[in-house]
Amino acid sequence: MMLLTLFLYVKNYLDNRKGVANKEVRFSHFKAYREKVPEYIDVSRQTLKNQFELPIFFYFLICLILIFDVLTIRDLIFAWLFVISRYMHCYIRLTSNYVPYRAMFFSIGLLILILFWSSFLYNIL
Repeated sequence: MMLLTLFLYVKNYLDNRKGVANKEVRFSHFKAYREKVPEYIDVSRQTLKNQFELPIFFYFLICLILIFDVLTIRDLIFAWLFVISRYMHCYIRLTSNYVPYRAMFFSIGLLILILFWSSFLYNIL
């Protein structure tokens, strides 16, 4: 997940630089993000923002698992399935951006995260 987020930071930075260099967006846009920008810049920014929404619950759960020292093989499976769902979600968003497929992978990731949290709560209660 960290590699995905770092990749998206770099991609967002490069997309923004490209937009400014090609005069598709003014540098002042980045002050409040209120101007209309090319779709590739908006998609890049939104994809990066997504990494600070649902994945926050994943990171918090990982911290709790480490604090409580209750890691199981099931946790590892849930974690990797969630990470794969996020990579697929990002891949679709950055390529075709076909909403039904993107929504499907978001839903899969959400379901995995719910099961992951349920498993953790069951282990500690």
